Amino acid sequence: MSASIAEMRCDGHLQVDLDGGAPKLSATLEEVGGPFQIQAGTWRSHDTVHRLPRPLSIIPGGLAARGRGDNMRFMRHLLLEFDLAVVARMAEGEIDLAETFTPRMMFSDPTVMRLAELFAHECSGDQPHSRLYGDNLSIALLLALSRLNSPQASRTSSGNLAPWQLRRVIDYLEVHLAEDVALQTLAKLVDLSRSYFSRAFKASTGLAPHQWLVQARVARAKELLLKADRPLAQIAIEVGFADQAHFTRKFGRAIGESPAAWQRTRGCDTRSIRDPSETSLGQGLTSSARRHNRMQTG
Repeated sequence: MSASIAEMRCDGHLQVDLDGGAPKLSATLEEVGGPFQIQAGTWRSHDTVHRLPRPLSIIPGGLAARGRGDNMRFMRHLLLEFDLAVVARMAEGEIDLAETFTPRMMFSDPTVMRLAELFAHECSGDQPHSRLYGDNLSIALLLALSRLNSPQASRTSSGNLAPWQLRRVIDYLEVHLAEDVALQTLAKLVDLSRSYFSRAFKASTGLAPHQWLVQARVARAKELLLKADRPLAQIAIEVGFADQAHFTRKFGRAIGESPAAWQRTRGCDTRSIRDPSETSLGQGLTSSARRHNRMQTG
């Protein structure tokens, strides 16, 4: 199994070709703008836009898959590629690999994402990679992926919001991002009780409604920070935080660094690598990018 991470600064349209012989797991760790979408086959103008936070996609070997995003400003993306012969030895016959690597586009799973973040951390660090640690991470990831198709996971998905319900709620939240939205208002949009709506929303997105709203405000703040023409106090009010201090606390808790630090490292550094040989996640990446170290396991 190999892992690689790329940071891409974009000016509008981003396109990624994810074709190839090996099965892959794509993880969008961070995005500003978009949303970035991955789909099997060719794009059609009427395709549904998925708005999951930090989506994951399983792409079987040989499947033609494409990723694209409009109005993209920045993306941090992890790509894991699986050597089936190595993975089969790791699984030792206890995991159905054919079922594990069935196509699954644009889904959310907190366990898989947490493991993806651990792979990303190893790729981004400058310390030598531990093969034992990498092998343990790989086995944990295989188990997490194999459980996505379990009967228990299917029962959990039955408690989700219907696609039209999720779309209606998210559309409303995006329009009223800076307002103090009541839970009752959201539940009424889809004719559900507050308690049932809260459970179903979290099952669908992985976040409670108030957590989703904070995350959406932080995402909108990132877009404004990249423009670098507004003071932090103004951005705080525009996206719905009480003041700059409130904004800084919430942003730091969500991202792990202050808005000013995030802006310096991502928004105002124009020294992006532009050598095409260093910018490909496949054959079709159209942006500037910085690729971190690869991590090899198995």
